[in-house]
Amino acid sequence: MSLKENVSYIKDEISTEEQFFENFFKIEKFYKRYKKVILSSVVLLVVGLIGFTISNIVSEKNLNTSNDAYGKFLANNEDKAALEELKSANEELYNIAVFQTTKGDIASSNVAYVGDLVAYNNAVAKNDLIALDGMIMKQEFLLKDFAVVSKALILIEQKEYKKAKDAISRIDEKSRVLPLSNMIKHFLLTK
Repeated sequence: MSLKENVSYIKDEISTEEQFFENFFKIEKFYKRYKKVILSSVVLLVVGLIGFTISNIVSEKNLNTSNDAYGKFLANNEDKAALEELKSANEELYNIAVFQTTKGDIASSNVAYVGDLVAYNNAVAKNDLIALDGMIMKQEFLLKDFAVVSKALILIEQKEYKKAKDAISRIDEKSRVLPLSNMIKHFLLTK
C-alpha cells in the first residue's frame, strides 16, 4: 500500500467515525428534547401492560369462580351460598340459575333472549298471529324465521292459504328453515 492509499483509507475511516458521532449526537439531542414524552410513553406502556395482565387474571378468576358456583348450584338447587357467590361473580349466569329455579317464570329472570323464547312459545301455543307478526317485525328477534313458519302453519290450520303463501314467501334463501318453508310452499301449491 502506498502512502496515498493509506491517507485515503484513514480519511474514509475518519469520515465514517465522524458520521457515527454525528448521528449519535443527533439521537442524543432528540432524546434530550423529547425526554419527557419518551419516558411518559414508556411508563404508560408498562402501566397499560400491567393493567391488561391484571384485568385478564381477574376476569379468569371470576370466570372460574362463577363456573364453580354454578356447578355447585346445579348439584344442589337449595345451595343459597353458591347462588350468592354466583350473583357476585357473574350476573348473567346468576340470572340463568334463577330462571332455572323458578321453573321458567320469565317475570323473575333477566336472561337475554329468554323473554323472546317465552313470548314465541306463548304466541305459538295461543295461535296469536298478532304477537307473531310483532316478532317478525323485530329485526333482532332470534327466531324470526321460525315465527314466519309458525304463522304460516297457523294460517294453514285456519284455511287461509293465500295469507299463508304470502307469509312463507318472506323466508330468505339463506335461512336455515328454507327446507321446511319449501315443504310448506309445496303443500300450498295445491291450495
